Amino acid sequence: MQMNSDSSATDADTRVLRVLIVEDESLVSLFLQGVLRDLGHEVSGIAPSLRTALAFAAGTPTDLAIVDVGLAGDGGDGIDAAIALRARHGIPALLMTGAPLASLGDRVKDAQPLGFLAKPYTEADVERALIAAVAQLPPRD
Repeated sequence: MQMNSDSSATDADTRVLRVLIVEDESLVSLFLQGVLRDLGHEVSGIAPSLRTALAFAAGTPTDLAIVDVGLAGDGGDGIDAAIALRARHGIPALLMTGAPLASLGDRVKDAQPLGFLAKPYTEADVERALIAAVAQLPPRD
């Protein structure tokens, strides 16, 4: 019997993520929730604001947040949310935006994003971004 040590699936391809969606447009967040579930991931919460995102993060295990840079409302924008989630709860972010990346400025570096998701995006775009992000995450206990 020959054992095949070459696996076509990597940890990045198979790891189920617990993802917090931080998006203030409900249609966008619902679409993203469906995409994440279709890809086999869990949605730990949907937060329309920084404050709500921090509340979810405090009480729900989360591996990664997908954060809209243009977040409006309570507490700050998406960059503020990504910075706060990492600083307070150790949750890294994948930032999504419809704006050109060059327009985000130097503040985006403070968020230490695992990557970017350009709007509008497809399920394949989300999958690629998550695979790249997972490669940067430490193994889960």
